Amino acid sequence: MRNLSNIPRLSIVVPHGGNDAAFESSLVSVLQHRPDGCEVIVPHDGSYDDPFELGDEVRFVDSASTSVLRQIAEAAELSIGRFIHVVADGHTATENWTEAALAQFEGHETGVVVPVVRDTDSQRIEHAGWRSTATTACEMIGFDEKQVSQKTIVRVEGAFLATSFWRRDLLRSLTATYRGNDTIEASLVYGLATSDAGWRCVVATDSEMGLDLEADLVDYDLRIQQNQRRLQAIVDHYRSGGSAGWARGIQRLITTSLAGAFRPSSITAGIRRLSTPLAAKAIARTLHTEGVLSVDDNPETLPMPSMHQEPLRRAA
Repeated sequence: MRNLSNIPRLSIVVPHGGNDAAFESSLVSVLQHRPDGCEVIVPHDGSYDDPFELGDEVRFVDSASTSVLRQIAEAAELSIGRFIHVVADGHTATENWTEAALAQFEGHETGVVVPVVRDTDSQRIEHAGWRSTATTACEMIGFDEKQVSQKTIVRVEGAFLATSFWRRDLLRSLTATYRGNDTIEASLVYGLATSDAGWRCVVATDSEMGLDLEADLVDYDLRIQQNQRRLQAIVDHYRSGGSAGWARGIQRLITTSLAGAFRPSSITAGIRRLSTPLAAKAIARTLHTEGVLSVDDNPETLPMPSMHQEPLRRAA
């Protein structure tokens, strides 16, 4: 039997997205600030040959896939830790960044925890998760601010998968909900499915990570604006049971354009949201809404005597 003291509490998954320099920057930062009691898993497509001979510190997994989502799914199935943390290309760990995040799992209904991601140069916030609003399908919480307010973080709906903390079994159950390859689309699907299953998403304001915007690898804002049609279709699928219709689309065009003071970019985003019904069927084919672990199906028992017949439940 495995020694329980040797079982890691946390599994950190660092998928190889195809850019060696960005991947190695992320992996080195994790190893540099690696917390006690964790394992580091690196899923890759078979092309990475471990030039730094990190086999003693890192668990390499050949997933035979270039899809980051597929790599994360396979790593989640093999992980031993009770919690999983994803650190994708271009994102970097900081000192003690996992402590505040893991503390949030003391809440039994907490299924996913969001760190605060900052531009490594300016130190301004890139995001602290996302939410859907009247003017956008995916608003980055805290974008371009110095600090996130309590009023802002209570509105968070989900994490961006590239930097996220999960209960292991919840993440495993989510990997079958989305059949595409876009990580931001998957972030919305996972967040909405998590909420529907009764779990809470919370922001750990003292858990901070970096993002090298100069590397031009991850432009969240641009990717969101260019993909408003499909992102809105995902939100509609979960909240409206399908397309919200053309009338709702016209209203979205107006509100999005007004919010952006009728700048060309806001009008373009509004037009994409207007045309959401065109993407509804394609999005529906990529989604599978059943099988997500419910918060009520995840009791954790304490091995101690009790006067009651029912087992005690604990959070973490």
